[in-house]
Amino acid sequence: MRKFRIGVYSLRVFMVIAIGLMAFSVNCPAEQFKFADWVGIEETDPATNIKSRQIGTVSKDGISTLWLTDLDAGGDNIELTLKSSDKIASVYFSYRIDSVDTLVIRSAIKGCESHCLKDSIPKKGELIKTMKRGLRMQFEYDSYPDISQKPMFSLRGFSKAHWWLLSK
Repeated sequence: MRKFRIGVYSLRVFMVIAIGLMAFSVNCPAEQFKFADWVGIEETDPATNIKSRQIGTVSKDGISTLWLTDLDAGGDNIELTLKSSDKIASVYFSYRIDSVDTLVIRSAIKGCESHCLKDSIPKKGELIKTMKRGLRMQFEYDSYPDISQKPMFSLRGFSKAHWWLLSK
């Protein structure tokens, strides 16, 4: 009886390990790097063998995430994407870096089935320079049903993450 229990137990452990290895092998093409409160993700497209990079962070409320992606390597712009778990109603967002900077309002393109706002910003523009010097960035946008979301993002580690994003 005891041999049977040990055999069943070891079979279960083997199955858990095998399933874990299969799940891990599916996620292998993406590498993740940590830069304080920011994370960098590098993925390789299996069809073209081209690497793409993006950096991002999660807001303190846990509803929103902020991503920067270098879509056209060698170009002058990067894509800023503000994602939300709630459906976004507005076609603009506003932001303030720290409490001393003025409020800036920018129009954006809705995407992700109305769960994100996208905007193209200069790689070496004033926004990036201010983000490198800042401590936190607060966005504001409207979500359904008429709720004003005000996620706060930490900028700790942004300078290193931005440098990693643009390096090849």
